[in-house]
Amino acid sequence: MLVLGHRGWPDPAHPENTLDSVAAALDAGADGVEVDVRLTADGVAVCCHDDDLRRVGADIRSVRRTRWAELAQVRLAGGHAVPRLVDVAAAVAGRGTLVLDLKPEPRAGSLLRATLAALALARTDDRDVVASSFDDRLLDVLAVRRPGLARAAILEVGDSLTHALGRARRRGDRAVHLPLRTVLSQPSDVAAAIDLQVRVWTVNRIVDARLCALLGVQAVITDLPAQLALRLRVSGAAA
Repeated sequence: MLVLGHRGWPDPAHPENTLDSVAAALDAGADGVEVDVRLTADGVAVCCHDDDLRRVGADIRSVRRTRWAELAQVRLAGGHAVPRLVDVAAAVAGRGTLVLDLKPEPRAGSLLRATLAALALARTDDRDVVASSFDDRLLDVLAVRRPGLARAAILEVGDSLTHALGRARRRGDRAVHLPLRTVLSQPSDVAAAIDLQVRVWTVNRIVDARLCALLGVQAVITDLPAQLALRLRVSGAAA
């Protein structure tokens, strides 16, 4: 079972989705990272979870309404900056799995073009990249534009797994991303997706990670990649 850093390894020393956070997770033994992808006003793919930087950088401007040159000047905790996807992808290339959480975006086509261009510039291998999203429309378009890139639908708590699996199989997805609460309340859901890879988010307790391993989950996404990777490897439950 792979251990993937959730937005890298987010903590005060290296804020979420930054280059330092990504590097820290990989240096600590994570098998890869999951990062969020948004589009700036001038079409640059960047790694940022929220629509604005209010929470991470005390800046109220919307990412999609701000040009990259302006966004790059915003200082996050510790003096870090919001990175471009191309730089994050280059940092991960050859070191592990890169899971992209493509955020809902009115300019869906532009977001996908910018994302694919960033991956090409970073010279990533499609075998090491997964494009995931809560937005099925993004995955539908991606399936046509880049069928060789692995895709995964992200489910919310309460979403119908039956419907999600049906869409994923028709689209030719390779995985599904389930919330931990769903797995804990309905562990049989993992078996229902046996023909797909199952990744579970967000897993921060070793007891939950070990349960996921027993259920046959392929990867856990965690805020604590160093701790989970070490403890799972000691117990023989990780890759």
